Amino acid sequence: MTQTVFCSGFAGPEALFPGLSGRTRFVAPFLDGDEAFVVSRLLAGGDVLAGWSTGAHIILKHASTLFLRYGKVVLIAPFLRFADCYPPRAVRAMAAGMKADPAATIAAFWQNCAVDAPPTYDPAWTGALAAGLDYLLASEAAVPDVAAGHVTVVSGTADRIVRASAVDKVLAALPGAAHVVHPGGHWPRPDLLEGLLRP
Repeated sequence: MTQTVFCSGFAGPEALFPGLSGRTRFVAPFLDGDEAFVVSRLLAGGDVLAGWSTGAHIILKHASTLFLRYGKVVLIAPFLRFADCYPPRAVRAMAAGMKADPAATIAAFWQNCAVDAPPTYDPAWTGALAAGLDYLLASEAAVPDVAAGHVTVVSGTADRIVRASAVDKVLAALPGAAHVVHPGGHWPRPDLLEGLLRP
């Protein structure tokens, strides 16, 4: 059986990706646990490791450990530093929004991601997502020293979260990686994922 692992992004519960359940091992940063927990869920290896946004960032931070454990690695809307694609003042504004009205703040974020049918916000997520914003302000991935011939970097021409320049920095850090460009936004649509997650 094909073993596919999907590491989601900020405010990326499994309900955001209909059709993945049961076919992949799914982990959501912050909602399931911190960076150390997420990495522990990825260490088993398999056929395909995919990460979206913050998930792709975490995979990049641990590339030397994770890349060689999978036959194929897919990094969707990746970044080395979130500040390369989203102004820190905007992240701080989101943090203030999480204190005032977390459901509205995440709904606006999902709208910017171009999510088709966002799930219902769970108030239990609030503390974890607030901590996730602090993480995004501080975290930085070093340029990995690891073979990247089996890596595909994916970016959307209408992405309003991760800028093309941030994706270019990732590509420069991963010589030999392929680059796939799609016409959509930040959120990878189910039909896009279906093709990307094939071994």
